[in-house]
Amino acid sequence: MKEVRFLKGLEKGLFFMKRELRKPSETITRLATLAMLSALGFVLMAFAKFPNPFAPWLKIEISETVVILAYALYGLPGGMVVVVVKTLLNMLISGLSANGLGDLTAFITSCMFLLGLFITSRLKLFKRGIGYRVVAYTIIALIVTVVMTLLNAIFITPTYLTYYSPNFHFQSCFDEGVIKSVTNYLLHTEYGDGQVSGWLYVGAISLIYAPFNLLKAAICCIAYELLFNRLVFIFMKRSEFFQKWFVGNIFTKKVEEEPANNGPEIKE
Repeated sequence: MKEVRFLKGLEKGLFFMKRELRKPSETITRLATLAMLSALGFVLMAFAKFPNPFAPWLKIEISETVVILAYALYGLPGGMVVVVVKTLLNMLISGLSANGLGDLTAFITSCMFLLGLFITSRLKLFKRGIGYRVVAYTIIALIVTVVMTLLNAIFITPTYLTYYSPNFHFQSCFDEGVIKSVTNYLLHTEYGDGQVSGWLYVGAISLIYAPFNLLKAAICCIAYELLFNRLVFIFMKRSEFFQKWFVGNIFTKKVEEEPANNGPEIKE
């Protein structure tokens, strides 16, 4: 009998694996790993930001790469822990972004990454080769883009614009005058009453936010695939020290039967 060890990664995440009752040391290792990932996510979220040249108030940050890694190691619960902790750390240390609206938007974006990971891992796209992984990453990017663009159209962008007014308050696209003011702000125009249709508003929102969210999702997925899935996991697979003290038992065992030894082969 020969033991073959292989990494589950994003195939399902350890949340979906049948496990025996964890030992205290394994629980501590898991918590320590999630704490380190959360800290790394906060650092990337707070300091590794790149401005969007077409919308200066939008910043591209790649902390979702760590969220993908947490999901690959510990499934949906692990990914959710990293999302919550890194968001709270950013709020406590860096302060509220746009009175908390920026933090809420970042939190929802991370949750959409987890939703995409959950769907694509359940479809088993991550264990069928690079082509299927590209399909999975595309699905994740589309989920993030569609949902976040829609939420920006409904309330995020209308509320954000009140941040610069004396009375910051929740505002949606259904409030009077919002569609006109948001469209004028995004397109740098001076449309009057009756000149802005719903389709023009949707087009303006899509023009700004769809490419931004697609670019962010693509950068995070590519960074995970090239950095973590290709390099870090290979290192973890070969390092018993890293397995024992940093990530716990992230490997499953597969038994491969060797052919029975019935003596030398007889040739006729």
